[in-house]
Amino acid sequence: MTEVARTQGDSSEIERGSVAEVAALGTVLKGLFNRLDIPQAQYAHRVHLDKSAVSRYLAGRRLAPQDFIDRLVREVEEHVGAPLQPEAKEALRSQRLEALRVCNPDEFRLESLRDELARSRRDTERAHRNIEALHALLEKKESEVRHVSEDLTRLRLDWGAERTALDRLRQDLRDAERLREEAERQSRELRDQVLRLEEELSRRGPAQAPDDVPLELFKSQLMWMWDEDDLPEAARDLTEAAWSRPLDEVAELLRWLTEHRAAPETFAADVARLRPLGDVLAFAPEVVRLGRTRTRESWTAAVAARITERNAALVLQGLRDVEIRSDSEADRVLSVAVGRTRSDAEAVALVTAALGGTAAPVRLARVAEKLANGSRLDRFGLRALVGIAKAGRHDMAALVLTAAIGSGPDLRLGRAIRELDDAGIDTLFDVVTWLDDTEVMTTFTMRLARADETALLGRLLTVMVGHGRLELLDLESSEVLASAVRDWRRSRHQ
Repeated sequence: MTEVARTQGDSSEIERGSVAEVAALGTVLKGLFNRLDIPQAQYAHRVHLDKSAVSRYLAGRRLAPQDFIDRLVREVEEHVGAPLQPEAKEALRSQRLEALRVCNPDEFRLESLRDELARSRRDTERAHRNIEALHALLEKKESEVRHVSEDLTRLRLDWGAERTALDRLRQDLRDAERLREEAERQSRELRDQVLRLEEELSRRGPAQAPDDVPLELFKSQLMWMWDEDDLPEAARDLTEAAWSRPLDEVAELLRWLTEHRAAPETFAADVARLRPLGDVLAFAPEVVRLGRTRTRESWTAAVAARITERNAALVLQGLRDVEIRSDSEADRVLSVAVGRTRSDAEAVALVTAALGGTAAPVRLARVAEKLANGSRLDRFGLRALVGIAKAGRHDMAALVLTAAIGSGPDLRLGRAIRELDDAGIDTLFDVVTWLDDTEVMTTFTMRLARADETALLGRLLTVMVGHGRLELLDLESSEVLASAVRDWRRSRHQ
């Protein structure tokens, strides 16, 4: 009976695992660990691992890495004062490879190739040592032959025998050199295979970790942990799955968690926090399909927290629905990001950076409303509007203006305008004058008239006249506006 067989214990832990090979390996490792006679928590601290990871390896719910197994074997050997049998170590490694073959065939193939490469290199080194030994022996024999040949008559027969031995050694040397060349060729081929496979696996994006189980089995493990009230362990596994599993499996997990009402909002937020930004944007349709839910709100907040001036344009482009030409989701996420800014200047910089990737008109009504709500120092968001207009995005500035005229009393709007410098007022009035929406232009002008802002109104009307836009005002919609315009015209004729 091998050392591994002697350490096997109760099979109850195997029955809890979802992969028989992994569970069987866990049972063997648990038997080895029990020989240390220490708690798992103490051992986890000793080997600098999380207690939950050690627990999963020994319970057979997660495939243990080879270095964990090697460390455990060394600890047992030191504790008992005797090495494990070589056959036991080889059986343990074979058992892990079999479990790896079931869980992740690609990694199994890669590790097998690495083992073959290591054996090939050992064969090469052994051939080198044989050649060196044969060279030394050949030199010795040649020296002996030279001494024997000096007395050819006396030692003819002995010399003949030595000559035969010399020829045999030369043939052995040729055979050894041939074996060395074959071993070196095989090493090169195996090394090329390893490099090709590593390159292939690296191109697949976030692939399954070597110890990940198939998705359906992972779901079963989650159900078991929930039934056992092991919620922290389930949460850790879901967080790991959010960043490590392929994106299609992550989408399937989100749908499955939503159906089971198992905190999908936390999982969606982890995807947004931990995945590369390209994955996060590609994942957006999965979240949008959920409608107005807490899951969507959590995902939106997590994505917004990652938006900076550097990636804002990428986020806007990635979240635009090209098929229906909609900026709805981009508007939702960017508005939350704008709400997180700490100053008007920072908000303007973020919005203009986002718009830098597109020349087409945008429909970011939520962002505009967020800016129009302004702050204590920028009522109606006029400073933000002017900053965006100066950056060349009059389409976005117009959206902010549309949102601004619907909030706050007329008197406050006039005071907010006067807080701008002359250049800022000129930019604001340019935006008002060139609005495509004449209803908004009329409403803005009417609010100045109702606030009795005669100087500001005259300045705005002068700009409109200069650009031939005054006639676009709908004076019939407001007697107050019509009267103010008549008074201004009379004052100009005097």
